[in-house]
Amino acid sequence: MRSAAWIALVVIVVLIAGYAFATGGSPRREAPVWLTAQRVSHRGMWTGGSARPENSLAAFEAAAAAGFAVEFDVHSSADGVTVVVHDSELERMTGADVLVEDLTLDELKELRLLGGVERIPTLEEALALVDGRVPVFVEIKNEGEVGALEDDVAAQLTAYSGDACVMSFNPYSLARVAEAEPDITRGQLASRFKGEDLPWYQKLLLANMMMNWTSKPDFIAYDIDALPCPGVTVQTWRGRPIFGWTIDNADELAYAESYCDGFICNPGALDE
Repeated sequence: MRSAAWIALVVIVVLIAGYAFATGGSPRREAPVWLTAQRVSHRGMWTGGSARPENSLAAFEAAAAAGFAVEFDVHSSADGVTVVVHDSELERMTGADVLVEDLTLDELKELRLLGGVERIPTLEEALALVDGRVPVFVEIKNEGEVGALEDDVAAQLTAYSGDACVMSFNPYSLARVAEAEPDITRGQLASRFKGEDLPWYQKLLLANMMMNWTSKPDFIAYDIDALPCPGVTVQTWRGRPIFGWTIDNADELAYAESYCDGFICNPGALDE
């Protein structure tokens, strides 16, 4: 009996130590003050029509002019240019049944967002437009091999004179940024991953932020529909700011305020 108790105790200690390591311990530095200073406009301050589509320069200008931080998504084009667009498939926003990665920048620039005059911006164009007026949150969309996209984002943000950070669901993308430019503030995106085409063990690891040992995030951005949850509570105890996404209205904003330090909002929650 005594042996069994000791074995059980050792197993518990090992599991606790493994969890503590996997979830990243405490952050190695203080999060910058600007990180949570204002609400973050999710894909800019967009409208439902073609005048100011999501992830367009017009949407970013409206957000920056109103004093909201700007969040946007980036992919890599076929010729290695970092471009701002959420979906890897372009049909929803442009009507073209093609992948971002299959078109060069010139070919992407021929497309129009929602049939209007706005085009898919490059990261360089988005940063130039914001020009340090408000913080920028760059979400790296990469489910494949990390490397060129992460390196380019890191290089451009290092050269940028304004406040900026990177976020990603992919912990290896954040690890690559940390390797290339460790001073860039990093955020681990997570959710319960319900309905996602992932193996159960990947969902378990990612939902509980058990890949933080490699991404080493400064903050966590979590799906508000999954809050509260123990994994986020642990990250709060450790001193990482928590962002809630994506907040659509005043009621959701009020709910998120109970659990979060920062708020990633669609237009319906920006003026509340």
